[in-house]
Amino acid sequence: MVEFSSSFLVSVRQRALRCRIWFKALNSAERAILTLAPRCVDAVKSPLLVDAVAKIIVKIKEALRSPLERFRSQVAVPLAERISRVAQNWGNTQAKDWAFDKGFIQYLAVCKFNDVTVFR
Repeated sequence: MVEFSSSFLVSVRQRALRCRIWFKALNSAERAILTLAPRCVDAVKSPLLVDAVAKIIVKIKEALRSPLERFRSQVAVPLAERISRVAQNWGNTQAKDWAFDKGFIQYLAVCKFNDVTVFR
């Protein structure tokens, strides 16, 4: 079972505050859990509380990702897979590696990121 120490929870809270996502990404109940848990216990051991804290930490981690990283995982990776499948259907045997090539995915992300007017 996973345990979260109070110092880890305090550091997560400080990082969220410094990056200005504490109020944007979390609701009041989630903020209260991360504020009060380290004050009340040295390590969170309750399975119910560990589950709640883990979900909050994942939410903070997602909010801390840069827009380009989010765009890469949501748009560029599926696009690379689609391009790879098309090239394989055309007979290119090396195209199966394109879907996993980080450089190719980054290239597609930057090209498409600059095309989308929402991200400007």
